[in-house]
Amino acid sequence: MASSALMSLRRARTLPAVVALLALGACGSPSGGPGGSSSTAPPADPDEVAAAAAGWGAAPQYVLTTSAEPFAAVATAAGVYGADGFSLVFSDPATAGAFLLSATGNAMTADDCPRVPLLSVTGDEVAGPVTCTDDGDLLERAAGDALEYVVQRDDVTVRLSGEAADGEALKEAARNVRVPSHDELAALTAGTPGGGNPLERGDLPPGDGAPDNSVGAGG
Repeated sequence: MASSALMSLRRARTLPAVVALLALGACGSPSGGPGGSSSTAPPADPDEVAAAAAGWGAAPQYVLTTSAEPFAAVATAAGVYGADGFSLVFSDPATAGAFLLSATGNAMTADDCPRVPLLSVTGDEVAGPVTCTDDGDLLERAAGDALEYVVQRDDVTVRLSGEAADGEALKEAARNVRVPSHDELAALTAGTPGGGNPLERGDLPPGDGAPDNSVGAGG
C-alpha cells in the first residue's frame, strides 16, 4: 500500500469512538433488525443512500452494512470514517461483544497486510505484529487477541474488526456485506443526531450566517 494510503488508514481514527462506546453502554440500543443471514430485501434507492451518506459526511459507495448472528447494528455508532469512509458498530447485547465494519477506498493486498495495523471496535490501531492468511476471497488478519477479515467489493475495502472476537461471526459478517435496504438505512439514520441530515445551528439568522448577538429592547 502506498504511504499516503497508510497515512489515510491511520487518520481514519476520526470514527466517533466516544459515540461507539456510549452506544455499547447505557444510551445506545441495537437497531435495524436481528442479525443472521444476508438480508433478502433489495438495496435502498441510490438517491436515498446518497442523502444518508451526505448527512454522515461519507461517500455513498462506502455506506454498507452486514449481518451476523446474534449481532445487530448500533445506529448511534454509524458515521464517517477517515476523510469520507463509513463505519458502523455491531453488538450482541447478551454478551456485550462487538465488532466494527469500516469501508474505505484504501485497497489492501497480501503484501500490504502485515504492515497495516488492525483496528479495534473504536477504530484505534491495535499494537502488535500482524499475521495474514488468505481465506478464499477474504483476507484474515490477526494481532494479539484482535481479529479482522478484509473483503474487497469493487473499489471499496471493507474491514470487519473485533477484539476477543468470534471468528465465525466475523467471517459471516464479511460474507454478508451489502448495501443497506430501505428499512436498514432508515433505522441507521433514525439513530443519528439530525436524522442522518447535516445538523443546523439554531442561532444563525438569514443572511451572512453570523449569530445575532444584538440586545433587544429593555437591555
